[in-house]
Amino acid sequence: MAETNDKTEKPKTKVKNVKGKTDEFIPREEWPFEEALADEYERGLETMDVYTVYVEPKQTNNVLKFAQKYLASLEGLEHCKRIRRITKPETDSGFILEVLMCLKDKLSQTELEQLLLNNEQQLYEPTVHVVSVPRYAPLNRQQYEAWHHLWPLSYREDTRLDPKFTKEDMTVIHDHMRHLLSLSTVACRIVDPDTNQVLAEGIDTRKEHPLHHAVINCINLVALKENEVYGGRGRQMKRTANEMTDNEQSKKTAYLCTGYDVYITHEPCAMCAMALVHSRVSRVFYSIPSKTGSLGTNYKIHSHSSLNHHYRVFKHVLLKEGNLLLLDSSLVDQEL
Repeated sequence: MAETNDKTEKPKTKVKNVKGKTDEFIPREEWPFEEALADEYERGLETMDVYTVYVEPKQTNNVLKFAQKYLASLEGLEHCKRIRRITKPETDSGFILEVLMCLKDKLSQTELEQLLLNNEQQLYEPTVHVVSVPRYAPLNRQQYEAWHHLWPLSYREDTRLDPKFTKEDMTVIHDHMRHLLSLSTVACRIVDPDTNQVLAEGIDTRKEHPLHHAVINCINLVALKENEVYGGRGRQMKRTANEMTDNEQSKKTAYLCTGYDVYITHEPCAMCAMALVHSRVSRVFYSIPSKTGSLGTNYKIHSHSSLNHHYRVFKHVLLKEGNLLLLDSSLVDQEL
């Protein structure tokens, strides 16, 4: 039976707020909404076959040197540990080591056995085994727990992976979304999360123009305000947040919507999702999935690897309330 010594630690779940009190972060599984993660964070177990051999512990160094000299490197399998310890089959005491040699598609089993024989490698048993190991490195604890039974994996939990939300944060998020849902149409607002100040709010006006979606209208409002700040000289590459919000205490500098949160009743389409990329938003919260949705339903534009900016997306915020929203017939394509 295979033995592993993989240990991971969960990140701390407390933070001090501005008043000096300690608030607990809400665990991901208790969030009242979901994060629209990139596909690689949600994929199931995929495997690939490798060759392994059994060796006594004192033989390990020689076998590893042999593999380094004569076999193809384990490129792409850096997440798999090279050795695992297994109990000797004929006794409950003592153990032997199983060493990962190379990918199965690099050479035949007979060729590998002949190489071992020609180089006089002393093995616990002469047979080369075929073992399935995870093809990809686990990116979160769920994947690690589901995959590491096949073969020991290297995994360090990334404390930056889970966004941090307190109860107060949840209240703020729900208040913004509840307001937008009360407008009874596709609506959007852009918020500075540092001050919770609403920078722009707009609704869908595609009846007037086919490109005037709520997200586009909101981003345009932010751009117009920025243009006014600079006396009509056009958009600047950098500006202080207090120039946009009249908040003298804010010292953040940014381009257009950098670092801002976007709330929208319905999942944005591809055009709006890309507009959010170009405006450099930080987070997007939406309630209702849409037929043309590109932040979880049809695509995940926010996490596409080829783009030079990515943002976090959280869906199904107040979904039960959102499902009661009745849209104008011109916006029916926004609903699944």
